[in-house]
Amino acid sequence: MKKMKLGIAAFASVAVLGTTGLSAPVSAAEYETNGVVEFTPNTDITKPVNPDNPDPNKPVDPIDPTTPDGKPNPGTAGPLSIDYASSLDFGKNKISGKDETYYANPQTYGEGVAPTANYVQVSDTRGTNAGWTLKVSQAGQLKNDATQNKELTGAQIKITSVEAVSNAEGVEKPVTQDITLDPNGAESLVMSANEGAGAGTWVGRFGSLEDVEIDGETVKENKEVSLTIPGKTAKDAVAYTTKLNWTLSDTPGNN
Repeated sequence: MKKMKLGIAAFASVAVLGTTGLSAPVSAAEYETNGVVEFTPNTDITKPVNPDNPDPNKPVDPIDPTTPDGKPNPGTAGPLSIDYASSLDFGKNKISGKDETYYANPQTYGEGVAPTANYVQVSDTRGTNAGWTLKVSQAGQLKNDATQNKELTGAQIKITSVEAVSNAEGVEKPVTQDITLDPNGAESLVMSANEGAGAGTWVGRFGSLEDVEIDGETVKENKEVSLTIPGKTAKDAVAYTTKLNWTLSDTPGNN
């Protein structure tokens, strides 16, 4: 701004002195300053994002079909956090004496958001690029203690085609694994980020939805999240449940 004012003054002087053949010298000054920004680890809870559009600027409100009010447990606080994980609802099914495979219902949301595949979401806002590891375990077989046949012996939950997605640019993505849950509680690796990878918010998306026709109606189904139950397993007309425990550690991947 100062240089602009000096230039105008010099032009005026030349115009006045031009008839005498004299000119005034142009005067200018330069000065240097700095710009700076600093970041600190973010200890806030990161809201869930849409796994089909994982933009933290556009958070979503997932519905948990296993809770009375449809609200999921809140995510853990940062800077290394599990923001959300889908509960797996395999629906209401007819009792069968055959080996059967059932598929999890899609993840649903509040009004205006289309269903998506189920998913788990992790955020790393430590600012260290140190890597991390996410695992999951099943806390016992699917059970209902209030019925005669209390346990679905031999039932097996599998999650395949896990894909790591994010809106982060220039960041190496985590490595994902197919998951076969162990009812005895052994942990299964879900995603792992090497040192230098996995910074920001990452979704582990469990496959994708496809249109299928059931009883003459077209519905969305995801065959990558399955529950297989042997036909010989005794089943009562009740709901059977189990817990999935997700564990995020600051141990970097080793891939």
